[in-house]
Amino acid sequence: MARKQKKVTPLDRGPIEKFQHGDYVEEETIVAGVTQLRNTTIDPISTYLRRGSINQKQFEAADNFAHKFRQANLGAHYARMRFDDLPRVSPGLEAAEVMENAKAHVYAALSFVGFPLARIIEHVAGHSCTAGTWDGVKESRRPEQDGMTALRLALDGLKKFYRL
Repeated sequence: MARKQKKVTPLDRGPIEKFQHGDYVEEETIVAGVTQLRNTTIDPISTYLRRGSINQKQFEAADNFAHKFRQANLGAHYARMRFDDLPRVSPGLEAAEVMENAKAHVYAALSFVGFPLARIIEHVAGHSCTAGTWDGVKESRRPEQDGMTALRLALDGLKKFYRL
């Protein structure tokens, strides 16, 4: 008796319009021949870099800060997007030291940038919110544009802190 051939159905990737709003990378899965799409612009900083709203050095400064912010465990974790930020030590005294060092680093960076611009860095890079939702521009008529201007100024200060 002959074996039945499995029909390969085309994968549904969703509407084509979603590709206009992010960068997607095709990755293999554990099932042979099946791939998945992963959105690489999941956080606002990556989206701002892709759109050209910030430059590469500002992105690197924000990414360094976000890495330390997540390492310090200062923000709420609804879902983990990056697993490289977890401390790679046993959950004992070493992990507490790593968290305390990361907190000290975050506080030093925020104090270098200064108030009120430190709050937008914490809001956008730390908590992954957009620049237009920052409290400093809630009274503005154009919160997105004013938030981006404040974010660029703050990221320039962060660049100087990281000596980029």
